[in-house]
Amino acid sequence: MTARDDDQAHRYREDPVGFVKHMLGEEPYDKQEDILRAVHRSRRVSVVGCTSSGKDWAAARAVLWWMYARSPAKVIVTGPSTRQVDDILWREMRWAYGRAPDHLGGKMFRTSRYELDDQSFAIGFATNSPYNLQGFHSPNLMAVVTEAHAARENDIDAVRRLNPSRFVMTGNPFTASGAFYDSHHGRRRHYETIQIGAGDTPNVKEKRLVVPGMITLEDVEARAEEWEKDSALYVGAVLGQFPESLDGVVISRRDAAEAAARVLTPTGPVIVGCDVARFGRDKTVVVSRQGPVARIVRKSRGSDTMSVAAYLMSYCEENEVDSLVVDEAGVGAGVVDRLNELRPRCRVVAFNGARRAQKKERFANRITEVWAEMAERYASGEIDTDDDPALIEQVSGRKCEIHKDGRFHLQSKEELHRSPDEADALAMTFDGAEDLLGGHDRSAAGLLPRRAAAQAAAEPGRRRLRALRRLRPDGGGGAAGERA
Repeated sequence: MTARDDDQAHRYREDPVGFVKHMLGEEPYDKQEDILRAVHRSRRVSVVGCTSSGKDWAAARAVLWWMYARSPAKVIVTGPSTRQVDDILWREMRWAYGRAPDHLGGKMFRTSRYELDDQSFAIGFATNSPYNLQGFHSPNLMAVVTEAHAARENDIDAVRRLNPSRFVMTGNPFTASGAFYDSHHGRRRHYETIQIGAGDTPNVKEKRLVVPGMITLEDVEARAEEWEKDSALYVGAVLGQFPESLDGVVISRRDAAEAAARVLTPTGPVIVGCDVARFGRDKTVVVSRQGPVARIVRKSRGSDTMSVAAYLMSYCEENEVDSLVVDEAGVGAGVVDRLNELRPRCRVVAFNGARRAQKKERFANRITEVWAEMAERYASGEIDTDDDPALIEQVSGRKCEIHKDGRFHLQSKEELHRSPDEADALAMTFDGAEDLLGGHDRSAAGLLPRRAAAQAAAEPGRRRLRALRRLRPDGGGGAAGERA
């Protein structure tokens, strides 16, 4: 271990920005300087910002400054995931420390630990680890909660009970309750707060790549096109602001009713979705969709798996179906197994809504993702359905929320207290349909993202993913960036 220079430490005790610039040789941008100065002067600091805005970069340098400028000093860094603590914030610390190990002193371990001596050290761990917070006391104790929007209330409370000299939270605005949300709202008077939007960051300000890894103007433009500027996801992920609401109906009742009255021409491959009844009042529903035209071809209760498989086999052969998507959860697995034995000429797809979404950074699971794809059709006026009361009620009665992980989560059947059989069967026709086109871009065949098709079919300029708009109730290291 190398020893630190006490004279230098005293010099930077009141100057964290100077520490970062002169000791670490790095250049924080103005919002990062604001974070560093806030940590210096305020006991409680809460930072909310858009994704990839450099929050954790600043927090990591604040930890190193605290350890360098005070003795004894202890720091606890925690968050809801090991990835956030170890792979992002602590990696930033290792990088910064590596630029000036002779000046900073101490030892940076491979694990999330930095140690100057027995009474001066920093440790990092996820809140789901068995770490015991008791005993962490110091006249100079700092606590940092990263990804605070996703941290559990009792975990944050446990950290606050240590009465740290500095308590810092960083996170995204993907929550409407909890300690992090309150720090920017009802309990704001107890915190110095900082808000960072994409427009505050260097790459967007200068319209060029200044800091690798930080959000860019191209990112902002792509998200504006994809999400709509007034959608909850854009407001949170790009503007770095808490949306007025994070939940809402996926498909409006008006859109559902208009789809039932619309007359379109079937084109493209024929895709059949089957939601297999599990028990009681649930129905086995079969929906056939050819391009924009979707029809319910069967509803039944009490059918066993063999008879369902036999019906699907017969229907697919008679109607030249290209792809058959069957819900394999529960008893549906028996239908899939039997179909694989019968070997129909169409492709058989086993659908499981709980599986990982293809766009896993945006959707919690596959069922949420296919509902979003279906909702795009409804919103852009490119679907023609049956005038079926159950279908209309189901597609317009299901909600979706942005959870604390920043992803969309579809309302569960348990929360609905019923099974949306007709709607799920229709949604399943949007699973894997692009594969029928030999791997071509889905927009070329009229599937999500469907920007070119939507532009031609709807009014000029209507290119965005309308599905996400409907989620509102009314309708590494070394750079000053982060990837979380």
